[in-house]
Amino acid sequence: MRGRLVAILLSSALALAVVPARTAGIDVAAQAKILKTAEDFRFRVDACLKLGASGDFKARKPLEGALDDPHPTVRQAAASALAKLGDVLAVPALEDRVAKEKNPPTKQAMESAITSLKASGGVGGPSNGGGGVTTSGPPNWATTKYVVKLNKIHNETNVRASELSKVLEEAARRKFGGIDGVYVLPTDSATAGKYLNEASSKGLPVLGVDARLVSLDRSKFAGDLRIQAKVSFAFSKLAVIKSSIEGNASTIGNANAEKNQKSLEKLEDMAVDGAVMSAMAKAPTAIAAASK
Repeated sequence: MRGRLVAILLSSALALAVVPARTAGIDVAAQAKILKTAEDFRFRVDACLKLGASGDFKARKPLEGALDDPHPTVRQAAASALAKLGDVLAVPALEDRVAKEKNPPTKQAMESAITSLKASGGVGGPSNGGGGVTTSGPPNWATTKYVVKLNKIHNETNVRASELSKVLEEAARRKFGGIDGVYVLPTDSATAGKYLNEASSKGLPVLGVDARLVSLDRSKFAGDLRIQAKVSFAFSKLAVIKSSIEGNASTIGNANAEKNQKSLEKLEDMAVDGAVMSAMAKAPTAIAAASK
């Protein structure tokens, strides 16, 4: 697809803006000026998109300033752009602002950005168990509070059955692993069995998680193509479902993306990933409830 592909994750009724890839050649200073001075909030949202896609960490400061923008959509776009930029130094500003945010979708966007940055940057703890954990190695039992086992991964749509199931699984594994105190068991059954026994001996709760891609819908939005995704997660303990959460997100791209299979699949992947991110804001509470 020619030109840049802009994606906007819609959480609830408002927009949480992200871009699918970093774009070279963006004038950070010019976009920072637009973000600070443009009267129309849509221009400020667009500036956030470009700054987040720039790959230039000098974009962090203007995006942090936009967390106090008077328009909630701009604040959401700024939070998502900071997550896309990937500079973990943005975490303190996000944590300071999220404590004061009154708009629920905007607050969720900021919480998701914090979780994403901590997971990608290892903020708040070691890399194997608790506080920005991954599952690339053994768990750190000193910081692990919950052990999560991904059980069934369902794609209930008629779209790219195995491919989107994989997208859902990878997003869930990555984002659950970024929650403080959570260790996600690896896919290797022998290794997982070993860690399950260790967790049991330590009295740690082991939770099963079933993930579902509930829907993936395509529609038009202001002349552009919109892909809407909905996911759900059910948490069980001893094979009894204890809690569940849902997440919704949309991606918006140029209408020509519908004619380009690669671009269309990218939009679909991003919508599913965004829906998982949306659900993660409620995951710590659901995990704690399921462990009782």
